[in-house]
Amino acid sequence: MINQNVLKALNTQLNMEFYSAYLYLSMSNFFSKHGFIGFSKWMLEQAREEKEHAMDFFNYIKNRNGDVELLNISAPPAIWNSAKDVFEESLVHEKNVTTAIHSIAKIAQ
Repeated sequence: MINQNVLKALNTQLNMEFYSAYLYLSMSNFFSKHGFIGFSKWMLEQAREEKEHAMDFFNYIKNRNGDVELLNISAPPAIWNSAKDVFEESLVHEKNVTTAIHSIAKIAQ
């Protein structure tokens, strides 16, 4: 059985990964609407990758007989002032996700 503190952190991360997919889909849409087709495709790929990460956490929890907790996913922003702002927000978001993953490792230790 999985440690309850680790399980809680893994479920939090699972939901964060799904939010990341939503965020990158929104960013893709923003780029598409403004004619940045290459950026739009790149963000679609990032969204796909985040969904895979979420499923990795989902399967990890299930394979250890843990209970998956799917939470509400907040709507991401849809409008930015510029392409640069989109990428700056995605960088901040990725840093937050990385920090959260590092905290799971600390909890597990």
